[in-house]
Amino acid sequence: MKKNDFLKDTIEHIDIKAFDATPLINAYEKMAFQSRNLARAAKIYDMMLQEKDCTIMLTLAGSLVSAGLKQVIVEMLRNNMIDVIVSTGANIVDQDFFEALGYKHYIGTPFVDDQQLRELAIDRIYDTYIDEDELKVCDDTIRQIANMLSPRPYSSREFIWEMGKYLAEQGKGEDSIIRNAYELGVPIFVPAFSDCSAGFGLVVPAS
Repeated sequence: MKKNDFLKDTIEHIDIKAFDATPLINAYEKMAFQSRNLARAAKIYDMMLQEKDCTIMLTLAGSLVSAGLKQVIVEMLRNNMIDVIVSTGANIVDQDFFEALGYKHYIGTPFVDDQQLRELAIDRIYDTYIDEDELKVCDDTIRQIANMLSPRPYSSREFIWEMGKYLAEQGKGEDSIIRNAYELGVPIFVPAFSDCSAGFGLVVPAS
C-alpha cells in the first residue's frame, strides 16, 4: 500500500449547531454510570454560564481536535462560553495549529502495522493518521515564529498568542481554536508546552 492509500478519508468536525442535544442530555439524567454524571456536568456548566462573576476555565486533554471536536470548542469561544483554556500541547499545537496550516487528520485503524506506517512517514493517534512530513512543516513554522520574537523568556500563553497572531496575519485557520482565542482575547495556557511537537521547533537553532 502507498501513502495515499492511508491518507484519503479525512476526519470531519462535528457541527453542534446542526442539532439540539438537549433532550438527549436531559434523558441521561435518569440513566446510569457516566451518563448521569454528564447530565450533572451539563447543569453545572449552565449554572456557570448564568453566573456573571464566574470565570469559566476549559481544560482539554486527550486527542480532542484529531477526534473531530475542534468546531465545538470554536463555537464555545465565539459564543463567549469560555474565559480561559488550559490544554495539552497536543491539542493546541500538533492538532489545532497543524490543521490551521491547512493539513488534515485522517480516518485510520489501530489494527495496522506500525512499522509500515513508519516507513511511509505516517503518524498514528490510535485510529487516526497524520502525515509526518506535514507535521515537520508545523514544527518548522513554530521555529519561524520563535525566531521572529525578541530573545527573552515567554510563557505558553504569550507564545500561543503569537501563534494566533501569525495565523491571523497569514489569513489562515479561520476555524482554529488558537486564532479564535487570539482574536477574542481568550488566553490559552499549555503547562507542558515543550512536551509536544512544538518542542522540536523551539530547540532547532535559527538558520
